[in-house]
Amino acid sequence: MKQKTARMPRLYLICLSAFFTFLGAACSNEHKPEQNAAETSATIEEKPGKPGTAAPDSATATETVSPARKEVARMPEYTTSRKYVSFSAQSLQAWQKAIPEIQNIKVTSTKDGKQEPALFFNSGSAEKKPLLVVLHSWSDEYLQQASIPFCLWAKKYDWVFIQPNYRGIFQTPEAMGSELAIQDIVDAVNYAKKNANVDASRVYVTGASGGGMGSLLAVSHHPEIWAGVAAWVPVVDILDWYKYNAKFPSRKYRKQIVAAAGGDPTQSEKAAEETKKRSPIAHLSQKINVPIYIAHGIKDILVPPDHALRAFNLLANEDDRFTEEQINYILKNQAVPPSLKSSNAETYFGPADPKVHLVRESGNVKLVLFEGVHDLVYNPTLLWLNEQQKR
Repeated sequence: MKQKTARMPRLYLICLSAFFTFLGAACSNEHKPEQNAAETSATIEEKPGKPGTAAPDSATATETVSPARKEVARMPEYTTSRKYVSFSAQSLQAWQKAIPEIQNIKVTSTKDGKQEPALFFNSGSAEKKPLLVVLHSWSDEYLQQASIPFCLWAKKYDWVFIQPNYRGIFQTPEAMGSELAIQDIVDAVNYAKKNANVDASRVYVTGASGGGMGSLLAVSHHPEIWAGVAAWVPVVDILDWYKYNAKFPSRKYRKQIVAAAGGDPTQSEKAAEETKKRSPIAHLSQKINVPIYIAHGIKDILVPPDHALRAFNLLANEDDRFTEEQINYILKNQAVPPSLKSSNAETYFGPADPKVHLVRESGNVKLVLFEGVHDLVYNPTLLWLNEQQKR
């Protein structure tokens, strides 16, 4: 009996202690699910959607994982820019009518402090989104309406969209592929990252004509930013294009180049050097480890297709490059030499898009020559970019 009397209090105390421990834990956790739900809701509401709203902390483990890529489909109502609107059409009202949520913003240059305008779209949804940077063409500015279908795609598939001014028309020293203009593109990317939840593994840039030139310069100078680049009918060699335009005295491009380069590049060594350093041909090389899609109309007489062919040659493996004889044949005949065959089929152009004459792919670069002039085709751009992602 003495042993039982000694053991009973110890057993009783152990049970009593366990009971109170359980009771305390239950009480402390009673409202935790509701509190966490409220905190989650607040976090979502504070995620970016408008300028001035900071993006969520990218250091969070769950935030660094790219979401699954959404299924996308061709936009049959849009084919080429020429069928949609003139390159020269510019109107904020047209943008606001097509996309009421579009924002007319200012991006401050980190190089000279100037505030440059841009168009910006962000749904404000919580998930990480691809970013599409669209660059206006040579003679236009950031309100260029030809980019509206790109922004409609962004709205439909929840991408972020920005169209920077990057110093406007290519007719001043600050524009036409200058260091300031290139930095404006980078600053536009960083603005989007700050004000939207951007998936850094899916940042794209595209443009046509001067915008194609800007796209190739952007990837040449800052390959670390981009997951994919699509350049349509690009100016690749400014000096060569200056000489070519001597055949067309009514065009304004030679005067614009003189104004931007600080002189006639065929007469001034300094001006010639300016055109060289602002041209993609001086910077493109196989070292650029970014997928690049270059497309050109085979009948383009505004910017001849040899610009695209020479850009391809700089990016491609040696065995895949075009010969001078082949380039001259294409320029003279506006056709592909019978001996040239496509390396693979082009799957991004649809039945309503222009006919494809030639596809050549080598390393990270893909070239498409299509039936057409100075133009861009919307669906191949978007469908191809959608498949690109940094590893």
